[in-house]
Amino acid sequence: TSNYDASFGSVAGALLQATTKSGTNSFRGSLFEYLRNDAFNAANWAAQQDLPLRWNQFGGSFGGPILKNKLFFFADYQGLRRRRSESTITTVPTQAERNGDLRALLGDYICADGTTSPTPCANPAPAVTTTEGTSVPARNGMVFDPTTGNQDPVTGQPNGIGREAISSGGQVNVLPTVPAAVTNILKFLPMPNIAGGAIAGNYLATGGERFDSDQGDGRVDYNFSDALHFFGRYTIADFNKFAPGAYGTIAGGPGLDQIFFAGTSLARNQSLALGATYTFSPTLITDFRFGFYRYRVRVQPNGVGTTPASDAGFPGLNLGTVETSGMPAFYISGSGGFNFGYALGVNQCNCPLKETENHLQWVNNWTKTRADHTFSWGVDIRRAQQQRVPSDSHRSGEISFNNGVTGSADIDGEGGSSGAGLASFLLAQPSGFARYFTGLGFYPGLRQTRLFLYGQDSWRATRKLTVNLGLRYENYLPQTAAKPGGAGSFDPNTGEVLVAGVGSVPLSMGVKAYNLGFAPRLGVAYQLQEHTVVRAGYGRSFSPAGLGAVFGQAPDYDPPVTIPQQVNQNNNYAAVFSLLSGPPSPPNPTIGSNGRYPLPPTLNVFYFFDPPSSYRIPLADSWNLAVQHGFTSSLTAEIAYVGNVGRHLFMNPNVNQAALDPNCVTDGTCNDFNARRRFNGFGLDQAIYQTCNCDNSDYHGLQAKVQQRLAHGLDFLVSYTWGKAMADTETGGAFSNNLNWKQDRGPANFDRAQALTISHVWELPYGRGRHWGSGSGKVMDLVLGGWNFTGITTVESGLPFTVTVSNAPNVFADLNSVRPDRIGNPSVANPNATLWFNPAAFVAPQGIGRNGLESHNSLRGPGFYEFDLGLGKTFTITEGKTLEFKWENFNATNHVNLANPNGTVDVVVPRQITSAADMRQMRFGLHLRF
Repeated sequence: TSNYDASFGSVAGALLQATTKSGTNSFRGSLFEYLRNDAFNAANWAAQQDLPLRWNQFGGSFGGPILKNKLFFFADYQGLRRRRSESTITTVPTQAERNGDLRALLGDYICADGTTSPTPCANPAPAVTTTEGTSVPARNGMVFDPTTGNQDPVTGQPNGIGREAISSGGQVNVLPTVPAAVTNILKFLPMPNIAGGAIAGNYLATGGERFDSDQGDGRVDYNFSDALHFFGRYTIADFNKFAPGAYGTIAGGPGLDQIFFAGTSLARNQSLALGATYTFSPTLITDFRFGFYRYRVRVQPNGVGTTPASDAGFPGLNLGTVETSGMPAFYISGSGGFNFGYALGVNQCNCPLKETENHLQWVNNWTKTRADHTFSWGVDIRRAQQQRVPSDSHRSGEISFNNGVTGSADIDGEGGSSGAGLASFLLAQPSGFARYFTGLGFYPGLRQTRLFLYGQDSWRATRKLTVNLGLRYENYLPQTAAKPGGAGSFDPNTGEVLVAGVGSVPLSMGVKAYNLGFAPRLGVAYQLQEHTVVRAGYGRSFSPAGLGAVFGQAPDYDPPVTIPQQVNQNNNYAAVFSLLSGPPSPPNPTIGSNGRYPLPPTLNVFYFFDPPSSYRIPLADSWNLAVQHGFTSSLTAEIAYVGNVGRHLFMNPNVNQAALDPNCVTDGTCNDFNARRRFNGFGLDQAIYQTCNCDNSDYHGLQAKVQQRLAHGLDFLVSYTWGKAMADTETGGAFSNNLNWKQDRGPANFDRAQALTISHVWELPYGRGRHWGSGSGKVMDLVLGGWNFTGITTVESGLPFTVTVSNAPNVFADLNSVRPDRIGNPSVANPNATLWFNPAAFVAPQGIGRNGLESHNSLRGPGFYEFDLGLGKTFTITEGKTLEFKWENFNATNHVNLANPNGTVDVVVPRQITSAADMRQMRFGLHLRF
C-alpha cells in the first residue's frame, strides 16, 4: 500500500531494491549449503512415484579492511546444481492410428434435425458416400479425402462440399495408405505406455532437467574523507540449463521441467556499478552513479545438427544449416491431437536464439533538508543497446494440421463435426506453415536513449501530518536501428516495408517521441489518534513493458532483418501445400533506393505504429487508502483499499485477420477468407501485427493484515486479500478475435479472488533463557533448547481459464481461438481431476460467420492450499562464530494442488487435469558465520 519514491521509475508493479554488503573494519565471512533430495520428497502426483532430485545450493562471503577506516572489500559467491526429473501425461498416436486406422475417432450419428445419437438415428441426416463408392450414415469424427469434392467458384480452392469419406476394406476412417515420410517421422515418437487403449492422455513421460548457476559479487568501498565516499561493484551470473522433451531428444514435445521448456539455454548477466557520495553540509548531500548491465543468452533445440525432417522424406525444412537443423514443430489439433518438435508453442523454445543487450546509466541525486522539508531531486540518463536474432517461429518450420482439411462442409453444415487434424497429418496436408529466416547482410541492432528527471518534497506539516509530494518525468525516445537496414516496419497506406536508415526512411522508422511522460506522486500520513494512523497515496508510473514495444525485439523481427514466412489457408478446408513436396521458398526482396519495397504476400510483419505518432508509454495509476491501529507496542492491524489501472498497454493484434461475416452464405464468399482481410487490396493474406497502445487493465482490492512483531517469543503476520484483476487480455498476448477486443475483457490470468497467508516464527519455549528449561544442562540445551518453529500457510481461490473449441468450421475466419456458446450449466457436483467442469454445457458457435459468446476466463480452476513449516536453531561455536541449522518442509501436508484443466471442450479428454504443483519437499541447510 506504499507509493514509489519519485526517484524510482520504469516499473508499474512491485519494486525490488537490492544492496550489496560492504566490508568493515573486521574480517567477517560466511559459508552455507542447502540440500534437497528425492529421498525426502513425496511422490509426484502425475507419475505416482518419487522422481529423482539432486539439489545443492552453496556459497559464501568474505569481507574486511584493506586500509583500516579507509578502504574495504567484500566478495560473495553462490552456486546451484540441480538435477531434477519431471513427468507429464501427454498424447502419442496408437499403433492403429500410425497404420491409418482412425475408427477410434468416430463419434455419434448425425440426425436430420441436427441432433446426434450414439446409435443410428431413426431420421438420419443424408448419407455419406465413401471413397470406395458405398453409402454410410453420417457421423461425427468422420475424415474425408481432401482431393474429392467441389471447388469454391470464387477462389478455386476446395470448399469441403461433396467430399467422400475415407474408407478402406469397407471400413470408414481407415486410410488405404500412409505416406512413407509420415511413417518415418512417426518413428521418432514413442508408443503409448498407459494401459487402456485411450487415444488421448495415453503417454506418461519422465525426464531429467539439468540446471547450473554460478553467481558472484565483488565490491570495494573507499572513504576519501569524512565528506566523500566511493564504491565500486562488479557482478556476474551464469545460468546453464538443459531440459528434455517428452518424446526424446529428437522429437522434443512438451518440456519436462517446471516451465515446460525443452532445449538448451546458456545465459550470462554482468553488471558494473560505480558511485560517489559527497556531503557538502549536514543539510546537503549529492551522489553520482554509473551503471552498466549486460544480458547475453543463447538458446538451442535439442538435437541441433540433426536433420529428421529431411531424413524422413520431407523436403524444404532442414536446409543444411545449423539454424534450420532439428525437428520442426508439428501442431496436430482435434481429437487424438498432440504437438511435437521444438518451438515456443510446443515447449517454450525460442530457438535458435542469440541475444546480447547492454544498458548504460548515469544518475545524479541531491538531497536538501530545510526546516520541516526534505527536498530531493535528480536526473537519470540511460542508453540501451541490443542485438537479437530470434526464432519465434522455428527456423526449420512450424506446421499446423486442423480438422477442416479432412473435414466435410456437408457434415459441418448439418450440425456435425467432421475431420481430424491427425488425419490431415497422416495425409501430409497441412493447414498452416510458418518459419523465420535471417535476411542477408543486415545488422539486427537497436538503440534507445531514455531521459528521466524527478523532484520531491517530504514535508512534516504538523506533528500529526506528513505529506510527500513528487513529480517524475520520463521520456523514452523512439528506438532506432543501430545501422541502416537494421530494422523494418510497415506502411499500411501503401503495403510497403519501410527499411530503417535507407533512403528517406529515418532510423526510427518515423515513430515520434512521446514527450508528456509526467508522473505525479502523492502520499499523506495522518495520526488520527495516538495509536491510529491513516495513510493515503496516489502515484503514476510508466513502464517500458516487454515484447519490444518500447525497446528491443519487435523492429528486428521484421523484414529485411528477419524474414518471417507464413503460409495461411484461404479457407478452412484447403491445405496450404503438400508436405511431401515441401513449403515454398521464402522471398528475400531487393530494397529500393528510397528504403521501401512491396511486402511479399508470405512474409509477416510484427511491428508498426498506425499512425507513428500514436506511440505511447504504458502507464499505471495506483492509489490506496489504509488505516493502521496499534493495539500494543508489538501488535498492529491494518485494513486498506488498493486500486490500480493500467492504460496504453502494448498489444500486437493481427490487423489482417479475416473478418467474421454472418452474411457470407448469401453472397457465396464464406470460403474466401482473403476477401475479408484489410490488406487484401495489396494482395497480402498473411498475418500483419500492429503495435498498439490498446490494452487496459484494472485492479481493485481489499487488503487486511494483523501483525505481531517478536514478543514473548512469537512473531506472526496474517494477510488477507479480496480483489479482482481485469484485463482486455494478457499484456503482450493476443486477442482471440483481433477485430473484436471487447470479448476478451475478463479476469486476468493471474487473478485469484481471495488469498489468505499466515506466517509465523515461534521461539519454542524450552532452553536457556526461555520459559522452560532455563536451567537445563549443556547437553540437554544443545539437543532440545533454542529451537525456532517457522511456517507459512497459503490458501488461495482458483485461477480462471477460458473455454474454447478446436473444431468450428462454420466460423469461416482465422481467429486465434474460437469461443463456444453456452447451452447448459458447466458446474459439476464434485469437481475433480477427471471431471472439473461439464463440457456438454458448451457447443461450437451456432450459425454462420460468428464467434461463440462465452467470455474470456469465465470458469475457475482448483484452489490452492499449502502449509510450509520449518525448524531451525543457531549453535554458538565460539565467540563470534555460529552455525545455523534449518529443516524446511514445503507443502508439509502433501496436499494435491491441481493445475487448471484443459479448457478445449471438443477433444476426447476435455476436462482432465494432468498436472499438479509440487508435492511435499524438504530442504536442509547449514549456515556458518564467522
